[in-house]
Amino acid sequence: MHLKFMEWSRTYGDIFSIKIGSSTMVVLSSPTAIKEVVDRNSWAANSRPPNYLARLAAGGYHILFAADKHPNSGCLAKSEKDNCAVLLLYKRLAPSASPHSGELYELMTHPENFSDSIRRYTHSIAMIASYGRRVPSFASPKMQGFYQMLHRFLHIPLPGVYPPIDLVPVLKYLPERWAPWLAVCRRSKSEMAAFHLEHCGPAEEPPVNRGEGESFMSSISKMDLSQEEYDAFSYTGFTLVEAGSHPTTAFLLSLILILAVYPERQERARQEIEAVVGTARLPELEDFKHLPFVEALIKEVIRIRPSFPTGVPHFTTEEIRAGLSYKNYVVPKDTTIVLNIYSIFHNPDIYEDPEVFNPERYMQSEHGTRPGMDTDFRDNFLFGAGRRICPGQSVAQATIRLATMRLIWAFSFSSAVDPKTEQPIGRELHFYDQASRCKRRSVTVVRV
Repeated sequence: MHLKFMEWSRTYGDIFSIKIGSSTMVVLSSPTAIKEVVDRNSWAANSRPPNYLARLAAGGYHILFAADKHPNSGCLAKSEKDNCAVLLLYKRLAPSASPHSGELYELMTHPENFSDSIRRYTHSIAMIASYGRRVPSFASPKMQGFYQMLHRFLHIPLPGVYPPIDLVPVLKYLPERWAPWLAVCRRSKSEMAAFHLEHCGPAEEPPVNRGEGESFMSSISKMDLSQEEYDAFSYTGFTLVEAGSHPTTAFLLSLILILAVYPERQERARQEIEAVVGTARLPELEDFKHLPFVEALIKEVIRIRPSFPTGVPHFTTEEIRAGLSYKNYVVPKDTTIVLNIYSIFHNPDIYEDPEVFNPERYMQSEHGTRPGMDTDFRDNFLFGAGRRICPGQSVAQATIRLATMRLIWAFSFSSAVDPKTEQPIGRELHFYDQASRCKRRSVTVVRV
């Protein structure tokens, strides 16, 4: 879908609309369009598009699919403004969850399963931040059960999986024998409720770190909340685990693929890290400010392989009138708004040779853009816009930075060689497979 949106944006401009049945979708394909329509009119673009099945499956507690901005995320967003507090929380988690013990050991001993080690690392970070509990291994029943539950839940709202109930509301009233999606949603809701009860109850083991504010749930347990408020907050913990597990994994797997495809960039990053850190200790978060090329490398990975190429859609609850909207367009009420991130990051008018992986572009300008094209740019487009911007972005960025430094410092990633042809496997950026099998075969991980 993001490729078709990019094609249409080249033809119709950075704002265009699509009619889908009786509904309207507006696609924004420039930083200025996002700023003018969503950021400046955030009160009117604060909701999410109707998704009856997703809300049925989540029991109404999932922040991502909540129609209005979830009341609990306001607390998260408020704390997000104090990035120092967020990073202090992360530093308390880092000794137990950052990739320096179990995850690095797994990569050393079983490099062929590096994608499993990456998933375990990101899931552990999310679980520790939310519940103060880490994951012992990728094969643990709890971690496998979580990913199976997450896969089933995310499969429900995919277009084409089930009939478009939001476009044909009468389908809500079908009996269950003619509506198999009801049983699927009921199972998903039951699984999420079981996850909630298990992790919000007394821990089987003491938390990873001791001290005040060591996890999201330990913090809210000390707040003066009603039972209803506590339940809503605790369901938010599941959303934080989901958000912390999947997108960060996607970035790190893309990073490893790119390091294998571009060994010269990997070597430059490694030399920069060793010049600052040396070889006797692991890189720490404080080292990152001295590593401009590593920062540029991370930005370029995000640009060329964004985890959310079309962002998370918004929905207007009011009409955005001419004069307040972009270029005097009127965005009607009840309109879905798509942030066409991929098109922005691959626009040749904004970036020189956008299909080429080139971290050096960020050494020449803050946003890597052509001269004079950085107007209205910001580094966190991937985390959303307006009032629905991701409240955990500082923790996600810190996780990505620390993991990137330590992976490059500790390992060398290269393309695997086909034993029959003796040629490298997958020397290009689109060498992906849904089941991750190709990613495992296409990369060789060697301890430095």
